[in-house]
Amino acid sequence: MSQTKPGYRLTLLACALAVVVVGLGAFTRLVDAGLGCPDWPTCYGHVLWPDSHEEISAANAHPDFVDTPVETDKTWPEQVHRLFASSLGLLGLIILGVSLKNRPAAHPWKGIVALLAILFSGTVARIIFGDGLDPYLWKLVALYFGWLGWLALKQGNSDGQPVKLPAFIAGFIILQGLFGMWTVTLKLWPQVVTAHLLGGFTVFALLWLLALRLRNQRWQIRAHSMAAVRGLRSFAFAALLVVVAQIALGGWTTSNYAAVACPDLPTCQNAWWPETNFAAGFNLFQHIGPNYLGGTMDNAARVSIHLSHRIGAIITTLVLL
Repeated sequence: MSQTKPGYRLTLLACALAVVVVGLGAFTRLVDAGLGCPDWPTCYGHVLWPDSHEEISAANAHPDFVDTPVETDKTWPEQVHRLFASSLGLLGLIILGVSLKNRPAAHPWKGIVALLAILFSGTVARIIFGDGLDPYLWKLVALYFGWLGWLALKQGNSDGQPVKLPAFIAGFIILQGLFGMWTVTLKLWPQVVTAHLLGGFTVFALLWLLALRLRNQRWQIRAHSMAAVRGLRSFAFAALLVVVAQIALGGWTTSNYAAVACPDLPTCQNAWWPETNFAAGFNLFQHIGPNYLGGTMDNAARVSIHLSHRIGAIITTLVLL
């Protein structure tokens, strides 16, 4: 049995932490605490959240928070979620450091480290100087992942210590943190909320893939069985796309507060096909600016989203079966 590669146990820990972060994100959403802290990354200017009567009074009197008074039952879920997500980001950087330390001798690393440092610095600058830096930040994100893509095309995969995958994960966790920031600054804009949800699942999937590679134990399959397994590849890929689409539909359902648009099952509002408005329900060009807490769509639009999610669930079940 081959030995595990360095960073395996850390990556398993990161997988478990990613599950906790996704769960905390869901809890934050369920208790309507997405805007429980109107600033980012602090919460009413606190590393944790205002707790005492004096801190709450001072936060409510602050000019930036006059329109968003402290709700004590919503501050802590939001900030606890952020703290766990930040811990996952730190763990991702540590895993990358371990991979770089044990990298193959000829593997380039200076460009990865330099671009990741620039991306991290750009994120810090965005926090300090505001949303005017967003266009430049997107360019840094594209530059970093473009560089990793170029390395992947140039080098391909190797049997040594993975480097590109941990580097991708570290950069993606930073991007996921930015989506968390935009969730707040864009006031729960559904497109960002859905992307943030998909990003959480993506981080977990990538960490699990890295754990499998670091485990360094290939499947033991007989040659004649391997041909049958390979025959399932295209169908498995199609099934994966169906599952991702269904998760995205779930994110779109919750980000537009359409989960209770159909309170009955299997009918919807006591009808098999109630009034719908798919054009409005799946309008991906909603304006940025209004507060989307509670949703802004009418009933027909929300019903169309909910029905699509139900139909998607049936399709997903049949495909996977």
